[in-house]
Amino acid sequence: MSYPLLSDKGSAVIRKFGILNANVPDGLFFSGIPFPGDYLLNPDGAVREKYFLPDYQTRPTASEVVLKDFGGSVGDDPTTVQAEDVRAKISLSDRKAVAGAQLGIAVEFEVGPGWHIYGQPLPEGYTPTSVVFDDDIVTTQKLAMPKPSPVRFAALNETLMVYEGSFKATGNVLLKQKLTPGEYKLKGTMNFQECNDLECKIPQAARFEIPLQIVAMAPPAPKP
Repeated sequence: MSYPLLSDKGSAVIRKFGILNANVPDGLFFSGIPFPGDYLLNPDGAVREKYFLPDYQTRPTASEVVLKDFGGSVGDDPTTVQAEDVRAKISLSDRKAVAGAQLGIAVEFEVGPGWHIYGQPLPEGYTPTSVVFDDDIVTTQKLAMPKPSPVRFAALNETLMVYEGSFKATGNVLLKQKLTPGEYKLKGTMNFQECNDLECKIPQAARFEIPLQIVAMAPPAPKP
């Protein structure tokens, strides 16, 4: 590094801010570290977003922050899932990551004209729309679906929550810590049930795979 760094000897400043990570016992190499946090600032200096995290090993990548706070598609080559009249483009915030990284996810849905798929809450007997990743390389996942619209179906005498047209969901996945460097497939399933005013098709479970490269962690700098 070509610029000076400040050292918080004895974690004095960390303790004054009340962010000392007490989960790390005294005497260990990482004792005295803070709980991590990030601030995202506008050009005028206003705080646009803030992240306070439970562990120094689990933090959003820069690409995930850009995805969440600035919208738009991410990734150079989204994976497209097509089933019946429903299509989804699934993008990762990065196709390369170290083990244990958290990656942003964007899913752009398109439902064919005249059809709808379901959101939550739903009565029994209907399949809500979801995208679920396999747990072979993922330890946790979340996907925030947009709010569906209530639609009254007179023939059913029910009001159901549905999605129509185009909409987008965003979230993230946390990769497992002990993945060895190499080529992987992030696998998952898109679940939905497609209906129109006259009929409902059987629930669908469309599988997909997203290529992902796990790279080695950068080695520490040599001691002077």
